[in-house]
Amino acid sequence: MRLRLTRRAFVLAHRWAGLAMALFLVLCGLTGSVLAYREALDAWLAPELHRTTPAKTGATLSDTLLDPFKLREMAEQSLSPPQARLDGVQFRVAPGHTVVLWASGPGLDYDEVFIDPHDGRVQGHRLSTAASLAPAQFVPFMFKLHHSLALPGSWGTLLLGVVSLVWTIDCFVGAGLTWPRGKPAWPKWRMAWGVKWRAGWQRANHDLHRAGGLWLWAVLLLFAWSSVMFNLRDEVYRPVMALAFDFDDSWEAVPPRAAPLDDPRLDWREAHQAAQRVMQAMAQRHHFTIDAEERLLLNRRRGVYIYMVHSSLDLRARIGNTAVMIDADTGEWRGQWLPTGGTPGNTVSNWLGALHMAHVGGWAWQAAVALVGVLVSALSMTGVVIWWKKAQARRRARAALAANRARQRARHDRTTASSASHTPR
Repeated sequence: MRLRLTRRAFVLAHRWAGLAMALFLVLCGLTGSVLAYREALDAWLAPELHRTTPAKTGATLSDTLLDPFKLREMAEQSLSPPQARLDGVQFRVAPGHTVVLWASGPGLDYDEVFIDPHDGRVQGHRLSTAASLAPAQFVPFMFKLHHSLALPGSWGTLLLGVVSLVWTIDCFVGAGLTWPRGKPAWPKWRMAWGVKWRAGWQRANHDLHRAGGLWLWAVLLLFAWSSVMFNLRDEVYRPVMALAFDFDDSWEAVPPRAAPLDDPRLDWREAHQAAQRVMQAMAQRHHFTIDAEERLLLNRRRGVYIYMVHSSLDLRARIGNTAVMIDADTGEWRGQWLPTGGTPGNTVSNWLGALHMAHVGGWAWQAAVALVGVLVSALSMTGVVIWWKKAQARRRARAALAANRARQRARHDRTTASSASHTPR
């Protein structure tokens, strides 16, 4: 009896959690499918921002590129208003593509600047947080919907974080509910992995929901928990993962300044030289090789330069994620990020992020991520259909019970009236 009550509670929890999450999972699943091809789709929709004119015939790419520090300086000088600043230097440039740098400053109506790396010409700019379906804004808006529902402030991020946490827990609840109550359990559970297509559409829908959840269980858990990592990292993900893994927290150890740093003592070239020395020392300590420089960023709010390279520790082929932070005034080490080869917690987190964003596995995993987004939406909808049909059945049952009781009362009233009419007065 107790086991039956416990299962009933889990059924109700799964039902109402699924209904509460359905709209969010459909939205995030479909936008996630789009974002699996984020870079290519953005370049296709907004070629005026991303594509550059070909290099001169016979010249190599390196021959026609401007010095990255000179490029940043030229682009910054051409911005309006004059207070606008470009807080980055991009070292790696893809052939035929612009360089994208982040802009900051008072009164700006944009935060991304697209620059031709051959002549320093600003091809365009945009506000990455704008709510617009215009071609140049479509992909950034899809990301904003996917990560925070395009809501202002942190409310959307927190809400989707809670949804992700409920989704993570529901993965285990849903899997447990597929285990049969009768014996022999194992042969019966094997049937849960199949779909009875000829048993009518309602049974097929039910089987698709159950079997789809089982076959995709590990992938669903991966995306659910990695979503918690993105949206509730400090509140939930980090404390839970710290129970099993050690973390290097130096990357987040530098607190925000009382006021943003306007003029660091180290200029961009001096910061680059200091960061190179720190990175080389880190490479010797952790036994990795540096393949290519990626970028140098200035975080004015924390007063640090961030130097990123692609190394032998990186998971992503096209994105370097090995990084050091140095003090923007002194050049001293302030923190580091090792994609792999460091503490287990950081390595696991990097794997989760790379898998979630389809940055590993080549085109095959990229296509799989896009497909999973569609399947998550479909599984959510099959769950809603199951609830709707059962709710209709319950309403019909209640109506039939009420009608039966009404008939019984009517018969009772007629019998009572008949008996009263034959009673001697």
